[in-house]
Formats: sequence, C-alpha cells, structure tokens
Amino acid sequence: MRKETRLNGIPVVSGWGAGSAYFVGRAVQQTSTVSISRQDIGDEIMRFNEIREMARKDYRQYISELSSNTSIDTSILNIYEHILDDPAFIGQVVETVTTKLYDLETSIRVVSNEFIKRFDAAGTAYFKERSSDMVEVCEKLISFLHRDDGRMKTFLEPVVLVVLRTFTPTDILSYDKSKIEAVVTTSGGKTSHAAILARSYSIPVVSGIPNLTDHIRPGDQVLVDAEKGHVFVRPTATVRSRYKRLASDAAAFERLKTKWRRPVYTHDGIQIDVLANISLPEDADEARECGADGIGLVRTEYLLSNRKEMPSEQIQYKYYRSILEKANKKPCVIRLMDIGGDKIPKFFDMPFEFNPFMGWRAIRIFLEQRDLFETQVAAIIRAGEKHDYAIMIPMVTTLQEWLDAKAVIASVAAKLSMKMPRCGVLFEVPLAILEMETFMKEIDFASIGTNDLIQYLSAADRNNAKVNYLYNPVEPAFIRIVRNAIKCANDNGMPLSICGEMAGNWMHTALLVGLGLRRFSVIPRTIPIIKEIIANISSAKAAESVSHIDAISGTPEAQWLANLNRRLLGDVLERLPVEVEV
Repeated sequence: MRKETRLNGIPVVSGWGAGSAYFVGRAVQQTSTVSISRQDIGDEIMRFNEIREMARKDYRQYISELSSNTSIDTSILNIYEHILDDPAFIGQVVETVTTKLYDLETSIRVVSNEFIKRFDAAGTAYFKERSSDMVEVCEKLISFLHRDDGRMKTFLEPVVLVVLRTFTPTDILSYDKSKIEAVVTTSGGKTSHAAILARSYSIPVVSGIPNLTDHIRPGDQVLVDAEKGHVFVRPTATVRSRYKRLASDAAAFERLKTKWRRPVYTHDGIQIDVLANISLPEDADEARECGADGIGLVRTEYLLSNRKEMPSEQIQYKYYRSILEKANKKPCVIRLMDIGGDKIPKFFDMPFEFNPFMGWRAIRIFLEQRDLFETQVAAIIRAGEKHDYAIMIPMVTTLQEWLDAKAVIASVAAKLSMKMPRCGVLFEVPLAILEMETFMKEIDFASIGTNDLIQYLSAADRNNAKVNYLYNPVEPAFIRIVRNAIKCANDNGMPLSICGEMAGNWMHTALLVGLGLRRFSVIPRTIPIIKEIIANISSAKAAESVSHIDAISGTPEAQWLANLNRRLLGDVLERLPVEVEV
C-alpha cells in the first residue's frame, strides 16, 4: 500500500471533506490532432451547431433548477450562453475545421486554447475568469460530442472531485452534490464562478496543485483541509481520526455561537470587540448569528461581480442600506471599492500592468475617476442616515492622498446637506503604516490590513505556492511593525482594528491581545472561537508575555508562538472545536 502524501495548495472555499478520488475533465491544452477528409466538413459543422444547441439547453436547465435556491446567483451561467453564441468563437471553429481539416473536437480544443492563451496573457483577474469560462464551455461541448446525455451522475459513496484543469461550474452541477465532499483542482480562484457555486453548496475547494496525477490515483482516499490548503492522499488513521473529531465538533461550535451572542471581556475585565468582515447583505445575517459586535469591514467591490456596467448610485444605496439595516444599529465600517489588483470589474477599462497589485488601484483610481468616487460616497452617506456607519479608504500611501480623498467626501456630504461621516484609513501600504503618527490628527479611526501589508513587506504573493512560505504573520519584524502601529493608535486614543487574516487566526489571538489590540475584525464563523479564547486570557499577563518581542528573532516562530499560547491559555486551544497546531 502506498504511503500517505500531503499536498499543499491554496484554500478557495473553506471546510473539510473526505472521500474517494474521482477524476474530472482533461486539460484543454492537451490536444491530439485528428484529421478529416474534405467531404466530412459539412457533417462536422452541422454537428457543431447541434452540440452548441444541446449545451445551451443544458445551461438553461441548470438555471431553471437553481432558480429556487435564492443563495445562488444563476446569472453566472448566462455567460456561457454568450460564449456559445459568440461569432468570433463560432467563426474560428468553423474556419479551423474548413481550412486545417481538423475534426470537431480538435478544432474546439485548438480554438479554445488560443482564446485561453490570450486571456491569460492579459494578466488580470477579469481575463483569468474569462479563461476559466472558456474551459467550461469547451468541456461542455466535448461532453456532448461524446454522446454525454447531460443527466446528473451520482455516486455510491462520498467522493472528492479531482479536476485536472481549471475548475468550472459544470464540474459540480453534473454530479449529485450530496456526494461531493470536496474539490481539488489544478487552478481556479476564490472569485471564480465555480468557487462561488461551490461556496453556495458548502463544498470545500483547494486549488493550485499541479501534476495531480503524479500523486493521486482514481479511487484513492483523499482528505481535504480547505482551511489550510492541505490535501491528504491515502491519509493515516491519525489524520482520519483528527478529521472525525472536527466533524463531531459541529455541535460544540453551535453551542459557542449561542454563548457568544454577547460582548466578551478578558479575565481581567478588558472589553474586546470582535467585528465581522462581510461582502454581501446575507453575510450580515451570518455575522449576527455568530455574535458579531458590529461589522468591521464591508468589501464593497463585490457589488460589482458579474455586472456589465458600474452600478448606479441608487443600486449602491439599496445594497448599503440593506447591510446597515441588518447590522441592527451596531457599528458598520464600509470600505470604498478596492478596484484593481485581483478585483477588476468586467466593464472597467483597466490598462495593462505588469504588477497590478502595486499599480493603479483603490484610492489611486478614485482620485482620478472622481465620478466613481463621488457616486459611491453619495450612496453610502444617503444609506447611512440614522445608522452607526463609517467610511474606510484602502491603499492610502501618503497623508496628502488621504487629505485629497477626505476633501472629496466632505464635498459630497455638503452637496447632500448631510453630516460628514467618520472616515478612516486601512493601513496596508508599508510607507503609510511606518508614518502612521502623521495621520493621527486627520483620521477618525484606523485598521490594519495584514494581508496586503505582509505581501508588500515580504515581496511574496500569498497566492503563489512557490513563495507563500515567506508570507508569515508571526515573522518577528512584522510583529514589531504591528505592535508599533497598535501603540501609536492607543497612545492617540484612536480606535484601531485588524481586519486581515492574521486577526482571524485563533493561534494569533493571545499574541494580538498582548500587543494591545482591542478590536478584531474577522470572517463571521471565527467570531465565537475568537471570543472564547479572549474570555480565557488575562490581558495583563498577555502584555507581559509579549514584552520580550525584540528578543525572539533567534527562536523558530512556530515554537515561541506555541509556547506563548500554552503559557497563557493552557489547554484551551486543544478543547476548542477547531483544528489547532500546538
């Protein structure tokens, strides 16, 4: 029997799942050329029209079946019909069949591959999504070409889908969802259509694992940890028992949710706010269920998903108003759209950039595109009337940039004859956080976005499997930067939160409390866990324990962090309904 193998990928949809490996799809790039005779051209083109119509009907059937599930946006499937009817796609397939005398499958794959190469070369998140859409349509057409009747396939046992190409929605929709425990795929991002669909069905997904066939065979038992991006192939009894414990922890987690629908205090009586990071109005419901003390971050750029044009002020107003009403008078921080990087709307005319994460994005765009800036601010201010809300600006680099942005917000408020909202900075650019003191007299609150901040400080893309080992939130140098920022805010009486993934990792909770953090902003489902840990911490002892932070550079990070947690929390982490490395 082959030994256990652990593969490391990128978490796309969180959760745990285990089952037998079931392989799905072939890579579009793997084409073998098949020739036809000239008299077969007419039959191939007629067959092309037939399978396009079959695929179109199939997508419409999916839309009809999914329309009763209000949590699923079926508009993502409309895109595939547009591709099927795209004159450029149709024309190139017909031309390839006619002039190169390739059979229909070869022609579809060759043309699809050419589209994909052009999309990938563009280097933006929008075109990467178009690349995955092309894979979806190609595989759908090929399935009908091989007489697939389109009926849903079921399994006798739970399975883990192993996708040897870009993950697509049909990879889920073609099978009995109740038997799909998880998905492991070569590629596919968190905002892809397939990921959105998987999230709707609570199917965990891990992406970014190349050469899957070198490690996994059909029928192998596979256990997927999509919290950390680990995939265990032929897991040992120890790993399986750990997973079973996690599965049984669901009831314990529900009890924690009920317990912590109230404020939390440390052992020595210090109140800590645990806020929620959300993207959609429905997320606010989950935040309330999980005991959020408010909403610390609304990622408004998700309002742009699958839109063909910038939403009007009225559409934005309704979106923000819905979130604020669900917040139920608790504080709510709305971040201005962080357009750029990996979040580029379909309709936005974005110039090509070699490094979009450090290019034209967020406030840099808004200060040039004043109409977009003013429209969003006006919608937020109108929606915020009679609510406890604030506006947060991402990617601020200099004080002057902040002052210019603040002046625009003040101007919009004056035009509306409404009160100027509280405004704060999301510190995620190294230059800004290192000069944080200069902002103190001009801002109303602050937040630290650890995700981008670590990425910029370490020059390591956290989504790049080759270098993400450098993306380390407990690197001593980074902790000292966070400590200094928290101290600066506390000394100035400035409310400060951390809204990046560092705050949501319960291994870091005691450390952050010791550094003086009093506001966490995390995804809703981690709130009860974070609160339970906080309730077991003495803030004074935590502060004393991290006072030697300048002397830890020679100690392996995992070791001193584990020692810190054990000293402050005893066995609390081991008793929580979470997977903990101690």
